[in-house]
Amino acid sequence: MSHISFAKDKLIPTSEVSLSISDNFLGVIRGYQVFTFLKTVNGGKPVFLDHHLDRVLSNAQTMNMIVKQSREEINDIINETLNHNNFNESECNIMILFAGTKATDISGLISDSPVDLFVVITPVKILPERYYQDGIAIGFFENKRPGSVELKMPYNYFGGLKAQQALVQNGEYDEALYISNNRILEGTTFSFFAVENDGKIITSKADGKILRSVTRLVLLSIFKEQKIHAEETDMFIDSISSYKEAFIASSNRGVIPVQSIDGNMVGNGQVGDVTNQVMALYEKAINF
Repeated sequence: MSHISFAKDKLIPTSEVSLSISDNFLGVIRGYQVFTFLKTVNGGKPVFLDHHLDRVLSNAQTMNMIVKQSREEINDIINETLNHNNFNESECNIMILFAGTKATDISGLISDSPVDLFVVITPVKILPERYYQDGIAIGFFENKRPGSVELKMPYNYFGGLKAQQALVQNGEYDEALYISNNRILEGTTFSFFAVENDGKIITSKADGKILRSVTRLVLLSIFKEQKIHAEETDMFIDSISSYKEAFIASSNRGVIPVQSIDGNMVGNGQVGDVTNQVMALYEKAINF
C-alpha cells in the first residue's frame, strides 16, 4: 500500500520524499536535523502527538532553528497528511522532521533560512508476537550518546548502528542495551525498565546521559496516576541478578518484556505480573 507524505510545502507519495544535498546541505552534510517518531492506532489516530510536538519543537529551539510554521499549523499539516492516507488495511508510522537548508556562510555551517518540514508516513512495523508473549533477549553494548544526548537527531544514532551490527545482526540478541562506566543507560531506540524484588519499577535518570523518550515520559506518568511504585535512579550492571522482571518501551514497539539480559535470565524467565500490568495500562493509554 502506498502512502502520502508532506515534504517542504506539498503532499507527495512517500516514495518521492528526499533530501537534496544542494537544497538541504546543512541537513544532509552537517546533520542539522531534529525529528520525532510515532505511530497511529485505531484508524489513523497519532499516539501522544502533543508530547511529540513538544519534543521536536523544543529540540528545534535548542538547535537555534528557524521554524516558519506555528505549532498549530504543524498540527494541521500532520492531520491533513494523515487524511490523505488509507487506514483500512493497516496503521502507519509518522516521522516529523526539521531539516536544515542551504548554508549562507563561507564555512557551510550557518543559514538564516527556515528549516524544511517533513511529515513522512511509512508502513507500521509489526514485531513478532513472541516478543510480547515470551519476552526478548537483550545484550550489553558499551556506548553512550555523544554531545547533546537529549536531542533526537541522526548523529546520535551511530552507536546504535554499531550495536545492531555487533549484537543483533548475527542473531545473538533481539536488542542492544547501552552501558557506560558500569551503568545501564538505555537501548538503541528504546527505554529500559526493571522490576526489583519489592515490586518497585526502576529506570535510568534522564540526567543528560539518555534521551528523554516520550514513551518513557508517558509510562512514568501512568505509574504516578496508578500509584505504582517507580523511581528514576542509577542502574548498575552488577544489579541485574536482583531484577525479577524487566521490560523495554518505545513509540513503535510499545512495551516488550525482557527474558534475559546479556545471557542472564531475568527472574524465572517468564513474563511477570508487573510487566503484564504495565503492558495492559499502556495499551489502554494509547487506545483511549
